[in-house]
Formats: sequence, C-alpha cells, structure tokens
Amino acid sequence: MDKHQSILLPAASEAAVAAAPQPARRRRTGRARLVPIAGVVLGVGLLASACTGGATDKATADTDPSGSGPAAAESHDEHEGQHTNTVDVGPLALFAADYWSIVQPSEGLTQVRAGGCPEGESCPSFDVLSGDAVGEVDTAQAYVPEGAFCPGPGRLEVGASKETSTLDVEIDGAKGTLTRFDLSCVDANGAEQMTVEQLQWFIPESPNGPTLIADRWAFEGLESRLYAGTWATASA
Repeated sequence: MDKHQSILLPAASEAAVAAAPQPARRRRTGRARLVPIAGVVLGVGLLASACTGGATDKATADTDPSGSGPAAAESHDEHEGQHTNTVDVGPLALFAADYWSIVQPSEGLTQVRAGGCPEGESCPSFDVLSGDAVGEVDTAQAYVPEGAFCPGPGRLEVGASKETSTLDVEIDGAKGTLTRFDLSCVDANGAEQMTVEQLQWFIPESPNGPTLIADRWAFEGLESRLYAGTWATASA
C-alpha cells in the first residue's frame, strides 16, 4: 500500500533550508556515556537547558556546526514554541523543528526530511519504522534502506557498518536501546572516503508496537526530542 503524504511545517525559512546539508557528524572516539532511563523528565530537562544555555550532551548548531545536523540556529522564542507544540511522526508525537517536512513513503514508514530539499536528492532525513515494517528489517544491524546515501556531497554509498555501543533508553515509559554504528561511506569503486555515525533507537514494545528510529544525518536535538516525546494515539 503506497502512501505519500507531505506535511510542511510552518516557517521553514530559506536560512533553515540553506543550512540543511551540514557536514557529516564527526566520528566519536571516546566511550559513549550511558543515557539515563528518565523518559520525558530527561527530555524536558535537555530542551530547557538548551534554551537557557546550560550544558547538554547534544551539540547544537551554535556550538558544533559539524555535528549538529541540518538545523539553522534558533532564537530562544522559536525554541520555546517547540516545548508546547508537537506533531505526529509515525507512532510518536515529537517537538518538531520548523524545518521538518514529514512524509509517509509507505505503510509503517515515516520519514522526516529537511524542508525544501528537492525530491530525489540525497536530503538530510531520518526514518521511523513502526509495526509490521519493523519485522521486515534486522534491528540488530544498521538500518540502511536501498538507495540511501551517506551525508554530505558526492552521493557516497553506505558500505560496511560496525556497532560501537548499545545503551538502555526509555521513550515515554517504553524501554528500548540506542545503538551507535560507524558506517563506511564508499565511492563508485568501493573505496572508503569517510565514516559517519548512525544513531538507531529500537523500542520493541510500545503502545503502537515495535518502533525503530534511524538517523545518520545528525539531526539537531533529535535525541532530546525523542526522550521528551510521547506515543501518539495507540492503534485499536
């Protein structure tokens, strides 16, 4: 069953689109730090500290352009609005950035793209799989759909992947894991040109069934948005 619904969020400015294809996330060399199981409380705290300038584990467009993903710098007022306005992204209700464009390419797959990026291009995006769609993939491996490319110019293909860490997490009361993968980005001859990190959340039992979220584009604030999110109305 093929669906393609596009929801352009308001105020997707020219600046946000221009800032979309940020350089790939820098490869992490240190040990990943355990994400405490604190659900909504943790997420709200991270969002609040980002607004007030407090320290967080997640880089922002202001502090680390090479690792913050496709976000333009937000004003405090714009960020405050994200604390109260959510949008459904597949089975989740998340605090969305104004540059998010949400599409549903197929049943059980929701994709968030950088608004304004032309169709068919290698656009900054992350995927949310839910229900039966999760059963069609190996959740222990890096989720790389057919035709996917690495971040950045050159349309480098994703080659081998390697798991680097797995942490326990919780989204709105549902427990799961956050797995980090190093992806090898190769040219047409199969030669590695760079590596990028993919973050992959897997929640085996949510109110709407199993959920997998995969982000290789280092979307700004996605980690804290997920922990501050809630599950959308459960399926009957």
